[in-house]
Amino acid sequence: MGAGRAARRTGADDRDAGGSGPGEHDLLRTLAWALAYAAAAALGRMTVVGDAGVSLVSPAAGVSVLWLVARARPWPWVDVAALWLTSVVVLALTGEQAASALLLSTAVTLQAVLCVAVLAWFAPHLWAGRGRVPLERLSDLWWLLLGAGGAAVLTAPLAQVAVHLGGGGSTWETPLLWFARNTVSVVTIVPLGWTVGAWLVERRARAAAREPSDRRTDGRAADRLAALVLAPLAYLLWFLQGTQPAVVFPLIVLTVWAASRLPVRWVVLHTTLCGGVVVHLTLMGSGPFAHLPNPVTQIGVAQLYVGLLAVIGLALALAGEERRRLVRELSTARDRAQEQAALLTAVVDTMSEGVRVVDASGRVVVRNPIAARLLAGTSRLDPSDSTSDLLGLARPDGSPLREDELPFRRALAGQEVRDLDLLVRVPGQSEPRFVSFSATPIPAESGGGVVTVLRDVTLHRTELRRAAQVQASLLPARRLEVPGFDLAARFVPAGSVGGDFYDWQRLPGGLVLTMADVMGKGPAAAILAATTRSVLHAHSDPQDVAGTLTATEQAMDVDLVNTGAFVTMFHAFVDVDDGEVAYTDAGHGLSLVVRADGGVERLAATGLPLGVAPGPERVEARTRLGPGDLLLTFSDGVLDALGGSVADLDQVPQAVRGTTTADAAAEAVLALVGDPGHAEDDLTVLALRRTAPVGAPVVPSPSSEDVTTRSA
Repeated sequence: MGAGRAARRTGADDRDAGGSGPGEHDLLRTLAWALAYAAAAALGRMTVVGDAGVSLVSPAAGVSVLWLVARARPWPWVDVAALWLTSVVVLALTGEQAASALLLSTAVTLQAVLCVAVLAWFAPHLWAGRGRVPLERLSDLWWLLLGAGGAAVLTAPLAQVAVHLGGGGSTWETPLLWFARNTVSVVTIVPLGWTVGAWLVERRARAAAREPSDRRTDGRAADRLAALVLAPLAYLLWFLQGTQPAVVFPLIVLTVWAASRLPVRWVVLHTTLCGGVVVHLTLMGSGPFAHLPNPVTQIGVAQLYVGLLAVIGLALALAGEERRRLVRELSTARDRAQEQAALLTAVVDTMSEGVRVVDASGRVVVRNPIAARLLAGTSRLDPSDSTSDLLGLARPDGSPLREDELPFRRALAGQEVRDLDLLVRVPGQSEPRFVSFSATPIPAESGGGVVTVLRDVTLHRTELRRAAQVQASLLPARRLEVPGFDLAARFVPAGSVGGDFYDWQRLPGGLVLTMADVMGKGPAAAILAATTRSVLHAHSDPQDVAGTLTATEQAMDVDLVNTGAFVTMFHAFVDVDDGEVAYTDAGHGLSLVVRADGGVERLAATGLPLGVAPGPERVEARTRLGPGDLLLTFSDGVLDALGGSVADLDQVPQAVRGTTTADAAAEAVLALVGDPGHAEDDLTVLALRRTAPVGAPVVPSPSSEDVTTRSA
């Protein structure tokens, strides 16, 4: 294989060096091939006998194919023309008549072109190798045999016509001899030439790389000696005895033995040497085939025998090479698979998450140590029970889990399982733990099954519980009783703790309202929200809403920068005497005043969120609440649940029209969300309705119970 690649590279270099037309070196190489072909053709012409009109052997047929494969690019017409002209000259010099010489030369050239065309189309790697790539596949041999035999059959009629024009007889022996000698010549000489070419390229590459010569230490020296010396000697002794043709076929066993023991290159040499002995002794009138009626039949059958010998030997050797190559590739693939499996096992075993893999039937095939520890602790697992490590699973509330609710069962049934928290009671441990399960089905084409990743979230849930306590502590404990006003709020926490909070304070002559949202979720957002609330309460003049936000931002500047967070906020002071509202909106923008007459005033943001661009003083804006007017402010979780666009805010005024209390208005806003339990963010609504002018009878609030906080 390495010699083949080197040959292809060398061939490419030769083509690149050729330029746009035949150069001096190309013409010299063409001349060298012409001389070699002429010598082979002249040698064959020495065996012309009887009425056949063609030579009994034709080494030139094999040499012509080697020539065109090696030299037919990039200017094929040059070498094809040189081949035809050389054939004409040799035939003319050896006594062939002009018309017959022209037709025979055409037949010889056409046969070589057809054979090479088959190789170029069906075995392009041999064509691209330019005579420097050996036979490597069994299919190469069949294409070579098809090209040689098919071309000989197609050109045999032309050869018959040439013999007839030359004064020879028109018998069946001529096409038979033409087919036998040319096919066998190609099948024996071409593999020999390619083997020698590949060996020369390999040797040259070793010399260029200064590698040591290939000294055989495989213990096959005796086999090579037997195949290259003893086998031809056996043929020699057998043929000198002059036995009958039938008894020569047992000698094929020698070739079968050689093909089973040696590489292809040595089998090529073996069949060439044995075939040469057979043909040479038959030409001399010795051997089993000498008993046949005439020289044409004798040499024709002898060459068919040589062709059979070459095909059997090469087929067995190439099949053996392919089998050994396949075994090596499979062995390499197995070793790589084992290495990958060992690497994967090491990775899985050292993961901080648990990994549990089951097949399509639910049987556990992989379970890393973390998964075993999370599910079964130090107890012994039952290898025959695929669910023995899942017996301690329960819902987060402690209720038992059914078999079909197990994460891997749900995944096998086609359900999506992501971050499912379950309670695990581990044998030998007093306290249960919470484990998060994410199960992913394995594609059916990969065998099916489920991969489940487990994470211990006990500490995380503890932190969330503490953060939830912090977040709950930010909310007012009781509803305020403000004459002339009705105040209510709703808070529905999402699955994770966020940074939403609302607040109200009763001051002499007024009411302070706050709606804030800290960017992010989890304990960090809750802690930052608590800090924001504390700073707001610490301001000396609560009625100065703009100054309060400016001072809060300055006080929290370091914390906001360090955490990379920001806070959106609506902060307002409501004068309970005349209903005037002074407010500052730091990037919140989700506050509305729904008038008693149905009009809507949106309170736009007056600045950027806290922490985005600290420095400028905050700006105050004012509006006024008349009797029956409703002030609504809500978190961005409500906006996201409504659709996420500003246009979706139009749903809110429509929902609260017709409500008579702040509590009903807040409930109506939440009703727009649908199922609050599936919201991805906290839902917070703060509502303030002015019920009557100052001095008028105050409409009592529906109840004085604690502010409603609903759990998702």
